[in-house]
Amino acid sequence: MFKKFFTVTFALMMLTTQAFAMTFQQPEKIGSASIGGRQGLSIEGATKIDAEMNQNVYMKGYAIFGDKLYLHFDDATADDFTSGSWFGSSDRSNTVQYYVFEGSTSISRLPNDAGIDMYLLTTETGGGNIVAVIGNRDGKWVKFFDTNITKENYGLKGYFTKNIKVSGDTITLVMSSFDQKNSCVIQYNWDESAKWFGVEKF
Repeated sequence: MFKKFFTVTFALMMLTTQAFAMTFQQPEKIGSASIGGRQGLSIEGATKIDAEMNQNVYMKGYAIFGDKLYLHFDDATADDFTSGSWFGSSDRSNTVQYYVFEGSTSISRLPNDAGIDMYLLTTETGGGNIVAVIGNRDGKWVKFFDTNITKENYGLKGYFTKNIKVSGDTITLVMSSFDQKNSCVIQYNWDESAKWFGVEKF
């Protein structure tokens, strides 16, 4: 009797765990921002732009991608790599800093069955690339992960992301050294209880 009870309980626990597991769909590109002349931005795919312009580039203001993701930017602070541009809500105080005044940044929605607003940002620069996921966590915009931080933590200086794969509750990045002699796999796994990504290196 106890064995039967244990078996049924375990099965229910497995079903509950599966029911609450995050499942991602493939990223959907909704726009891009890239450096233009005189440190302004060239913006594509935005549903609305309200910004000061200098010739054909945007200098200061905001752009909306999709129906809710705001990009706030100010070229006056672009020389500071910890400033210059922010993604998140219409309220600048509820945003996350992400630098788009270098190279070209692709902005993709990251659909998921948990209904969490998440976006995949990929920036290509002359010195490599950056991949990050941002989103709305219980009303607060956060940066869930950033490959610059991951590479620093794992001692992967001089590595770049060759490939991105999204499957189930996992985002997998294949990374390679610039000389192509070394490579590794980084996995970001969604932890439902923490509402955050764990990270593993293989």
